[in-house]
Amino acid sequence: MVGQSRASFVKIERYFIINAGAFFIIVFDLLILTCAFLLVQENPLVDGVAVFAYCFLVVGVVLQAVAFLKDKRLGM
Repeated sequence: MVGQSRASFVKIERYFIINAGAFFIIVFDLLILTCAFLLVQENPLVDGVAVFAYCFLVVGVVLQAVAFLKDKRLGM
């Protein structure tokens, strides 16, 4: 059981190393969901959270593009 969880952790870690922007895109998803909840509650923080979400999206997409071009260049 412990070996399986360790293997799963290694696979997840390898995924985040290969796809450098994945973490930022996941954080973006969580922040967008947070924006939705804040918007329903009419919370004034929604604008700030949306700006942070957009920044995470931009960084994630740029990192994913760099990773894609690097993999394409290496022939993977």
